Amino acid sequence: MTFDITKPYQPKLFLDFFNIKSKSKTTFDISDCVIVPFGFEGTVTFGHGTDKGPAGLITASTQVETFDDELLEDIQNQVKIWTTQEPQLPGDAKEACQLLESAIGEIIKLRKFPVVVGGEHTISYGFASALSKHYQDISVLVFDSHLDLGDQYSDSDFTHAAWLKYSLDLPNIKNATLLGIRNFNKLEWEYWQQNKDRVRVYQAKNKSDWRLPEIIDGLNHNVYLSFDIDAFDSSVMPATGTPEPGGLYWDEVLPIIRAVAAKKNIVGLDLVELAPIENLHAPDFLAAKLLMKMILYKFLASRL
Repeated sequence: MTFDITKPYQPKLFLDFFNIKSKSKTTFDISDCVIVPFGFEGTVTFGHGTDKGPAGLITASTQVETFDDELLEDIQNQVKIWTTQEPQLPGDAKEACQLLESAIGEIIKLRKFPVVVGGEHTISYGFASALSKHYQDISVLVFDSHLDLGDQYSDSDFTHAAWLKYSLDLPNIKNATLLGIRNFNKLEWEYWQQNKDRVRVYQAKNKSDWRLPEIIDGLNHNVYLSFDIDAFDSSVMPATGTPEPGGLYWDEVLPIIRAVAAKKNIVGLDLVELAPIENLHAPDFLAAKLLMKMILYKFLASRL
C-alpha cells in the first residue's frame, strides 16, 4: 500500500499561508518541509479520537499568526511547507507503520524535511524505521507522560504503549531521552532500569531540577523529536486519550526544543495523540502553534 505524497491535503494545507498571505502558492516541488497527516488509531484502549488529530490541528493552523513573536520572523519567509493528502490507512498497526516508513523514506530521498501529525504514538515506530535507514547514530527525544516501553494491558505488545521499545531495536536508533514522564507500569520500569545506558528519563515531578545542558549533552548529533501532546499538563491539554496531571507547560517546553534545534541536527519530528474535543478549540490551536514553533526552530537553527 502506498500513497502519493505530491497530492495536497484537503481542504487546506497546514497554516495555508502561501494561499492567504502571498501571491504565490506553495507546491510540493519547491517545498522544504513535508507534513504527513497520519491519523492512524488502532491500539488505543481508553480515550479515542486521535484519528481526528491531523484534521483538528491543520484546521486550527489556519488561524495561527505566522509572524513569530519570539524570533520576530514570519515563517512564510523562511520555510516552504507542503501538506500531503491523508492516506487511506490499514487497520493493522504494523502495516500502518510500514506505509509511513515508505512515505518518510521517499521524503528524505527528495531532500525534504519530514514531519508527521498523528494519530496514536504507535506510528512513530514507522518514522523511526525510515530514519534508521537514512541516518546513523540517532537519539530519540520524546516529550511524553508515558515511557512507552512495554504494553502489559493489550493482547499485542506492538501498540502505542510500546513503540519506543521496538524503535530502540532498530540499527541506528542508539538511545532515547524522555521528558515529562509521570505514569508507567512495572514492565516499563524494569526495562528502564535494565537499559539506563540507553534510556534517560526526566520525570515531570523533578522538572525544577532538570538541567538543560545535561539534557543536550545526552543526545547524539542526529535527533528524532517525537512529541506526544499528553506531555503537557491536563489543565492545558485535555484533548488527548490519557490526559495526565502534573505535566509540562508551554514556557517549560519551548526553551528545550529551541536549545536542541540550536545544538543538534533534528532529522525528523512528529506530533501525536491529539484527540480533538468538539467546540473546544484551545488544544487544537496549541498543537498547531507548537508544530509551527518546532518547524521554525529547525529551519532557523543557525540563528538561535
